[in-house]
Amino acid sequence: MLNICELSIGMGRDKTIERLLDENKKGNKFDDNFEKLKNLYYDYLLVGNKAIKIFNSERKIIDELITSFQSHQIEETVFQETYPFSLPEEKLKETDLFPKLVDIKDTNENLSLVFCTRHSFTERIEINPEELSIEAKDYFNDYDEIIGIKRYIRQFFNVVVLWKKKILIEVRIDIANGVSSQERNTAFFETVGQFNNLAREKLGIETTLNECINFFPLIDNLYKSSGEGKVGEIAFNTDEGSTKSERMRRGAVDLRDEIYHKAGREAVDHITPYRLAILWNFKISEYIETQIELFLPGKSRALSSTEQRLEEVIIKKCSVLEEYNFILDKINMYLNNVS
Repeated sequence: MLNICELSIGMGRDKTIERLLDENKKGNKFDDNFEKLKNLYYDYLLVGNKAIKIFNSERKIIDELITSFQSHQIEETVFQETYPFSLPEEKLKETDLFPKLVDIKDTNENLSLVFCTRHSFTERIEINPEELSIEAKDYFNDYDEIIGIKRYIRQFFNVVVLWKKKILIEVRIDIANGVSSQERNTAFFETVGQFNNLAREKLGIETTLNECINFFPLIDNLYKSSGEGKVGEIAFNTDEGSTKSERMRRGAVDLRDEIYHKAGREAVDHITPYRLAILWNFKISEYIETQIELFLPGKSRALSSTEQRLEEVIIKKCSVLEEYNFILDKINMYLNNVS
């Protein structure tokens, strides 16, 4: 984002902040750059590293919801004190676990409802004995490895998007810091529940977001489209009953064209993929090109189900709306073209 705004980047986080503060003191010279950065940050809250569910709806219902929320008065909560930035940890600890509506962003394309909430995490950290006190070193002298469990909380920015021309409603869940599938399910459940409560109050509709789109057909369809993006990861079953997974290094060749994978494909009639990551190079400007990713996190057990389902996809590494919308258009196109 800093490159897009033509702002200086230092060696590491602290040096970058120092440079930005210096430039900010120069006044009018960089006002437009910082205003652009602010707008990009708002966009990033909507599209940066999200797990997504898409719900079908009716045009009439979506239009009524949009009209209703355009005049909705948001209830004041502690999150407004620092929004669009996160609350300090001490303040965050005082909040409850229910998502709170903090912002409504209206554009020509859609109406986005931003919900804030908090989640707790645990992190396993290997401790270097050399950093311990002499007494602690002596106490742990016979231990080969010392592991510490760190608990922390983080603010999430989850979004419900009402599209003005597409007949669908999106739910986007913040997934930074490696949120587990169970934690994503909880976040979806809570955010969908809060939105349904608001919709019930507005329109008297009992359950606006009910059954979500099945993304599973996307996996095979995207994999077979050899000219579409670059496959970076795949997991699949063979007809003989074995389960395989392959992953390419970032920036490497398309896995579809990798020699080992091609040789294996030629040796079997077909494979049944159930997990896929596909990447696209995206040109933001004349000098800036990024690599964005769609991840379809299917499980092998889905293949043995009567109906093979995948109810979420993950869109990663997007910084601007154009990148995210590019992937969303690919999803819509390949879902409509499932053979």
